[in-house]
Amino acid sequence: MEAMTHPLTLLLFCMSLCSPLIANESETGPSEPIPIRYQVPALMMVTWAEWPEEPAQQDVMARYIKSHGFNAVECETNLLEMCRRNGLYARLGAGDINELLKQAAGLRDDKSVFAYFISDRRRRNSFPGFANIARAFAEADPNHPTIFINRAIWGEYYEFVDTVKPMILDYYHYHWDGRRYPDRRYIYLRSICELARKNGIPAMRCVGAGVSLPQIRHTMYTSLAYGVQAFHFWPPWMFSYEKKDDKPVLVDGKIVPRVNVPPLAEVARDIQPLGPTLAKLQSTGVYHTKPFHPEAPGAAEFPEDHWIQCSDEHLILGMFQNKENRPYFLTVNSDITEERTSRLTIDSSVSLVERLDRKSGSWEKAYGPATSKTNLTVKLPPGGGDLFRVTRTK
Repeated sequence: MEAMTHPLTLLLFCMSLCSPLIANESETGPSEPIPIRYQVPALMMVTWAEWPEEPAQQDVMARYIKSHGFNAVECETNLLEMCRRNGLYARLGAGDINELLKQAAGLRDDKSVFAYFISDRRRRNSFPGFANIARAFAEADPNHPTIFINRAIWGEYYEFVDTVKPMILDYYHYHWDGRRYPDRRYIYLRSICELARKNGIPAMRCVGAGVSLPQIRHTMYTSLAYGVQAFHFWPPWMFSYEKKDDKPVLVDGKIVPRVNVPPLAEVARDIQPLGPTLAKLQSTGVYHTKPFHPEAPGAAEFPEDHWIQCSDEHLILGMFQNKENRPYFLTVNSDITEERTSRLTIDSSVSLVERLDRKSGSWEKAYGPATSKTNLTVKLPPGGGDLFRVTRTK
């Protein structure tokens, strides 16, 4: 079965958890800052790879992985040195947890370690045991989180956070699968990201990658708009290399890597330039334009007094701020069928809007200065997004 609770009952329960669906406190007025318990070192894009035995060939694979937009790999401690050589983060785990715990104390200051993977989709009766594991790892290594993947459909992530007190909140919901209640996609995104933010920890999502390019793009960009800062993927076998008779095929003395899910790699490369900025921002609100998609119950509309407005269909706007309270926003086309152009109306409190250019990595003027309400035009591919930063004078 997909769930232990009647679908309608659980849907109403989830909606009650994230209501009223308005902007976060930082958008609606001053509030006490929430202590940050753990912050990701980068926008994490974690992948699986098949690794050759020779260290030099491992380096070939590592460089290939990085060139496709990923910065972290699932591996064991025997590949840590390879990660250090090539600037990759390691998500350690899938082996003996007790052995991994013994090694954790020696890894507490290792900047190549991202996290320790512990378990996938277990029910609430496992949470007390998870709490003990999380505490044990935190005592050995307080600098890197333990990962326990929550199944969003079960709706137990509030209890999980209360019991386990994790350093990162990971979940999966493959919302393009019609058997997994795709209509709850934004309910889960909002409630999980809000829960993570209120506990001073990042939200992480396992994304179902076996779908079309626009669908993957939509999943990734809507997750970013809601504040997700770390990703891993299913199916996991993303990178491998050519073999013949179970031996590596070498060309000019090097293995021939291959990417097994090309659409995911394309989206990862597209997102990569946004990562250094997004990883340092805090989500302050998420808004959808009307009419809402039928599969988007719980979507929040633009507040009437907000300094950005938009009436065009299929736009999602993720609002953010940095440590100096400077505003940023991520525009997302929620339509996976066609490119769309949206016109954002910006009031006179904004003197400048800059767009992050992916090719140069620099901020380029998109709008300003303003003396009265003016439009900013944004063109986005199906499911795609763009990142902007704002200078306000009021």
